Amino acid sequence: QVPVPARKRHPRSETLPRLRPAAARAVGLPFVSSQASGSMCLSLSETAAARDCCFSFLPEEAHVARILQEFAANSPGNEKALCELQPEDFVEQVINGKVAVDDGDWVQPLFTQVGGKWRLCKLEVLYRLQDARGVPFPAFVDFVAAASDQSPQRNSHLQHTFCSFAVASLLRVDARLAEWSPKQREAMASGRVLTALNFTAKQLEAAIDAPTRFPELLSLEETEYDDEPEGLTELRCQAWKKFGALSLDDVKPSLADVEAWMSSGARSPDDVKPSPADVEALQAVAAAFVDNPPLTPAGRPYKALPAKYNHDLAAAQRFISDFRRARREHAEARGELKLAEDFCCYLIGVGYAPFARASLAEWRARHPEASAAIRSLGLKLIREGLDAGLDICLEVSFEDADVAWLHEAIPELGPRLIKQG
Repeated sequence: QVPVPARKRHPRSETLPRLRPAAARAVGLPFVSSQASGSMCLSLSETAAARDCCFSFLPEEAHVARILQEFAANSPGNEKALCELQPEDFVEQVINGKVAVDDGDWVQPLFTQVGGKWRLCKLEVLYRLQDARGVPFPAFVDFVAAASDQSPQRNSHLQHTFCSFAVASLLRVDARLAEWSPKQREAMASGRVLTALNFTAKQLEAAIDAPTRFPELLSLEETEYDDEPEGLTELRCQAWKKFGALSLDDVKPSLADVEAWMSSGARSPDDVKPSPADVEALQAVAAAFVDNPPLTPAGRPYKALPAKYNHDLAAAQRFISDFRRARREHAEARGELKLAEDFCCYLIGVGYAPFARASLAEWRARHPEASAAIRSLGLKLIREGLDAGLDICLEVSFEDADVAWLHEAIPELGPRLIKQG
């Protein structure tokens, strides 16, 4: 074992930032973030005052942001030795408790517009140790890869641990909700504020079978790490019936999606063979993504689209179809299409990195056809999701001006757009 000293534990009520008044109080527990780094998180305390707070007012984004920034500025980095653990060692030393794990409750806030202001609407549970800004990298990312279908070699022990870890987080959040009064839980329900936890497609069954008492206040985020199992449509319908919501996490197009879109739009349906001009246009678009992606200030490729991807546009359309079916059987079903940071970079020019705006603006100027193609793809997907009744979450923190063109193109988007804090 790597010799890592157990870090000091601090009284929550004294050290963790307080968000008041907030419907979000005392709701998160440690779990997975699909982002290795770059995102901020909010640590919520479990105090008597928190449980007695008024839920009639949801905090604005600016208020939450101040808390996040202050807390992150004083957040220590993760132990280097922990960050370098191999998957099996990470399970043994960290997940199974052989190394001290933070006992704070880490969540990523999401916001929607209410009365012209961005207000808290969801808490996405994250996995954190000491560093508020990210998971122990690359150890946790390597663990997720080895414990899912991302790995070319099946490891049943790691897969079981990963699934058990997800279910344990779900039950701990549910147990926290049980500590609240009925009036407080009713306020959360009426405010439509949910707490979301990540599950892969193959872990959904375990989440559905978990003995939760307040599933209507919980939301599942279906992550892209595992391939689709048989009977996924039925599992999703069961999840929509049991839980407050089920969303599809980290959606983004693959290169094949972009090429198919360009191919279908570059010629009329009567054409049997694309013209030389069509071929040249397709090649130029493909080159923009493959050979000339956006660049970092150091000249390295930035957010290049993958050749294939589990949560590509075809997967998103299957999710939309499943949601339509669920709505016919359960009219109260709720869900979101969550567009991944990579997709947001191309769609609205915003990413996590401080250089993302400049990098994407320069790329769009050099490749207007490719930029137009991926924006058209995004608009089509958003319209399809909204038409089915899904909300749309952009998994970045953007300014209103960044999405003004989206609202102009899709007026019905309105309050159904969600942003990451």
